Amino acid sequence: MSASRPTILVQAPCSTSNCGPGFDTLSIALSLYNFIRLTLRTDGKIAVVGAEVTGTQQMVTQAADTFYQAAGLPAVGFDYEIWGEVPKARGLGSSSTIRAGVIAGLNALHANSLDLDTIIRLATRLDQAPDNACAVLVGGFCIARTDPEDFSYLEHVSFKLPESLVFVAVAPDYEVLTQDSRRVLPDSIPFKDVVRSANSLAYLVGALVAGDFDRLDRVVNDYIHQPYRELLNPFGRESIAAGCHVGGYTGWLSGSGSTVICVTDEAHALEVGSAMQQVYTSNSIQARAYRLKTDNVGIRVIDE
Repeated sequence: MSASRPTILVQAPCSTSNCGPGFDTLSIALSLYNFIRLTLRTDGKIAVVGAEVTGTQQMVTQAADTFYQAAGLPAVGFDYEIWGEVPKARGLGSSSTIRAGVIAGLNALHANSLDLDTIIRLATRLDQAPDNACAVLVGGFCIARTDPEDFSYLEHVSFKLPESLVFVAVAPDYEVLTQDSRRVLPDSIPFKDVVRSANSLAYLVGALVAGDFDRLDRVVNDYIHQPYRELLNPFGRESIAAGCHVGGYTGWLSGSGSTVICVTDEAHALEVGSAMQQVYTSNSIQARAYRLKTDNVGIRVIDE
């Protein structure tokens, strides 16, 4: 790469979305990252540096087209590099880190012509995940408000969570694609399930915002998406139960899976992760455990 060409490095945090009953609404940015480096070219080509990950070129190109159209600017080509530790198709917002990262990076390379809410709206449109887009770009614990008619992003509120809160994420060695996970959801659910989920959602938000984490004990009760996705996430429910049994406050399916999350404190994090991981390995499924904290900053853009 030529040092004379403008280059931006983007650090994008992963996220756990839904958080049980907060379907397409709640998300938390976590301390696991993907990195995107963009270097402007003198032609209109969008080119990967190094080996291309399957599907990434299309995501990058779509994100770039979306940015230039929204900004009203002529499209400029660029080289891109993507690396990091966020596993693909595991419910930790990997695609959101890429899409939001490209848009935020191009925005920085073009004098920050778009404001934050516009960038979130663009990333949501591409990823169909307002919760993930908010967490990646804003950080912390995010609540995304969407239009009741078309579910497009409207606005958000976010809160910082303390370092003392640990999110143990266990990612089994199987993928769950978002399109498949949405296909198994029903067109309607019983009224009592809506009420039960809404009650859990409100209490979960209240406990997190108040910092009263002991009240998280068994608070996550979701009847909107998790029960229908169990067939796509074998042993996920059992893994969460195992983590909560040895000290986790509560737990949920991260996004649409396959990663599961248990929320705990420093003292119990190791034991919780071991118990969750053991459920998979005892059923001949490899799984990786991550001990994560809240990323309260969100996406970071560095002018290189």
